[in-house]
Amino acid sequence: MTMKVHTSNGGPLNLRASTSTSSSLVATIPNGTTLEVEKINDTWSRTSYNNKEGYVMSKYLVNAGAPVSKEDLKRIYDSLSETLKLINEVLK
Repeated sequence: MTMKVHTSNGGPLNLRASTSTSSSLVATIPNGTTLEVEKINDTWSRTSYNNKEGYVMSKYLVNAGAPVSKEDLKRIYDSLSETLKLINEVLK
């Protein structure tokens, strides 16, 4: 899915090695950069920038205006379904 970096302060977005703000910094992505995002959930999204792969905080991504394909919607649905299953297990 094509997304655009949109930080609230206009600064760069950190690309991290894993889904934690304390994980190592892989790269910084300038505000306004368009990215192809592989996996999205409420907190973290997997993407790559300058041939480096990692995770960015999802709240700093906005739809780049491209129409969403059925395949992308299915991936989003599957990701959300997995997240809901994990939440249900924790709540049991």
